[in-house]
Amino acid sequence: MPDLSWWLSNFQHSAFRLETLPVYSVPQEVEMLAAFKRGEDVRLPEDHPWLERVRQHTRSGKLMRRVRIISHPLSDYLRFELSLYPRCVDAGEDIRIAEFNEGTERAICNQDLWLFDETTALMMSYDSEGHFMGTKSGSVDYCLQQRDIALSRATPLLEYTARTARP
Repeated sequence: MPDLSWWLSNFQHSAFRLETLPVYSVPQEVEMLAAFKRGEDVRLPEDHPWLERVRQHTRSGKLMRRVRIISHPLSDYLRFELSLYPRCVDAGEDIRIAEFNEGTERAICNQDLWLFDETTALMMSYDSEGHFMGTKSGSVDYCLQQRDIALSRATPLLEYTARTARP
């Protein structure tokens, strides 16, 4: 199995993440998600390891991008995830939101993946409940195509949230 952790630390120029699932079961998020569902304000702490990683890479001139595929209505998990993203953007990550309708259109970008330096593709595997199962090497050409489709349909996070904010 390709080592995602190694690539997240050692890519040279760019890292691209495509997120497609309506929910991810992440043990580290359980308490924060529960608080969010109770209506509490939740945020990643400034010293969160992901934010530190993003800052380190982007300060050295590397590009970190993510496209989050969504469909409406948003699940509680998607609303939770969107509430965490602004801190990631502040740290330097370019996060964009792509709205895809259910059905045929949703099938266009339906595989979670990481693409590093446009030369290494890792396909992400999850069970039916969103638990991470591992990675496998993937086709770089396929991942480049998926990245380009997703980016062509995506709106920067802050534009998306400004447009969809409720008064």
